[in-house]
Amino acid sequence: MQTESHLDFEEQKQCGAILRSLSGESSAEIRDWQLFYKAAPYGALPPHVSLENLNQGWASKRGLLDGIALRLRYSDEALHHSLCPTGMIESFVFEVLEQIRAESICPQELKGAKQNIEGQFIAWAQHYMTTGGAESSIGMLLIALFMTAWMRLNAKEMPQLLQDMVEATRAGLAEDTGALLKQLKANRFCQEEYSIASLALAKMVSGLIEEEYRNVPSIRVKKKRLIDSLLQIEWVPHSKTEAAGRAASSPVSPRDKRLQLQKNLSQYIVFDRQYDIEIEAKKKIRPAQLAAYQTELSDEIKRRNIPWAKLTRLYKNLFSSPAQNGWQTTESEGLIDRRYLIRAATSPLSEPLFRHRIHTPETNAKISLLIDCSGSMKEQRLEIAVWIDSLVRILEQAKVQTEVLGYSTSTWQGGRPYKAWRRSGNNPNPGRLNERAHWIFKDFHTPWRKARAGISAILRPEIYAESIDGEALLWAAERLKKIDRGQAINKKLILFSDGCPMDRATIQANGEDYLKEHLLHSIAWCEQEPDIELWGCGIGHEMRSAFKRRLSWEIEGNQSAEILMNWAAEINRSKE
Repeated sequence: MQTESHLDFEEQKQCGAILRSLSGESSAEIRDWQLFYKAAPYGALPPHVSLENLNQGWASKRGLLDGIALRLRYSDEALHHSLCPTGMIESFVFEVLEQIRAESICPQELKGAKQNIEGQFIAWAQHYMTTGGAESSIGMLLIALFMTAWMRLNAKEMPQLLQDMVEATRAGLAEDTGALLKQLKANRFCQEEYSIASLALAKMVSGLIEEEYRNVPSIRVKKKRLIDSLLQIEWVPHSKTEAAGRAASSPVSPRDKRLQLQKNLSQYIVFDRQYDIEIEAKKKIRPAQLAAYQTELSDEIKRRNIPWAKLTRLYKNLFSSPAQNGWQTTESEGLIDRRYLIRAATSPLSEPLFRHRIHTPETNAKISLLIDCSGSMKEQRLEIAVWIDSLVRILEQAKVQTEVLGYSTSTWQGGRPYKAWRRSGNNPNPGRLNERAHWIFKDFHTPWRKARAGISAILRPEIYAESIDGEALLWAAERLKKIDRGQAINKKLILFSDGCPMDRATIQANGEDYLKEHLLHSIAWCEQEPDIELWGCGIGHEMRSAFKRRLSWEIEGNQSAEILMNWAAEINRSKE
């Protein structure tokens, strides 16, 4: 699992501030080194401004960030997505040409930014050429086109060595590209007009590549050469619905946002709920087996030598705030105690006439811990149980109430709902097709010592199956909202998971993104709830950036104390 260090956190905040300053877009931010715009992932960026380049020695950090900022500032994303072709090569060429356009219209008064972005493009081109990116004819074709377009739009020359390397290819393209490049230059201040020429260039390049493929009989060679041609980056064409989805995810008012989220969530359906269960996990385990699990967990925690007193103080300070708990009377300074007004008149120099407020730390927080009990988490169940049991114990000593929940499915690959759907004729888009299982390991009202048997049920391998994350997240959030509703309480919901939702039957019947989209909508719903603070812990790389707040997760090394201290530090940083 990836660990997000304090240095990374601060550096991402700094990079986000640079983007917002130049672009003027207040929603621009970087999370887990991915660009977010209007509360959603921006998608793939052209290679010379890819955030992955930030850790490369050849890259200019300011040039890269300035390039992204200019793209946000001068490119209409919805228009770009509506015009973008669907083919891999065509969309790639179209994307790079739009980035070059946005950078080329940087105002002259922003001389520093202009120099930064020009230096970054040249540095990327040099790196690309020196690392063998142009060794294939297709790679040379693409870089020659990009360099020619960049020089034409910016009225700048590339280093002579680079020009010499692409000169033959550029000369061969001159007849076909000359007029289109002139159109790019003439229309660079009008994105829609500019796109006509850039689409034509993208189609032309795609046609040239297809023509070359016709002369290569081996499909394996074709695929290899195509991969080698894509400038050594992964490229996924943008979805036509991305821009519309982003616009919908950022309504003009909180009410509109809530209505949109409710609409999105209502599109998720369940084929049959009658087999769903919500149960205390320990009730599904024989008492003797449960006692064995509890012994195993206790022995493992003892072996860790966790500093309980130190961690308790740490978390108590984290969740405590000063509260007025009375008055200290007969003081020599402070507010006059009205009970002694007569004495104040008769003996004004008497010292014990005053009082002051007494403030002592008071904890007012509740935390719900939600555990993904999917098959991929089974091998880590002892480690997770140690973390959860230790955290619950520490938080209880710090006067913080906790609840521990889990989720999985009762069967693999659908079970009874899936069979019923098959019998009914395999109607398309049936919704969720598995038997959902929601596990209660500990509720808010059960103290840690009595709840240890329930927490040890995390060790039972049989509860680990497939996962339906979105429903579980909403379930846990609703339970957290109901506890002490209406009171000013710090409520946190922490999801422990290692990846995306996975239920084979549901995905096969509804499409790959059905469960993932529902989880994203559920996360967005939790994020907009004013009385819940959502955290993700150990979330797989594909989903990490969807969580605004994340806790690090490092399985290796059995360093439970360090992990618990890291979590406290990360929660504390979120207050800054």
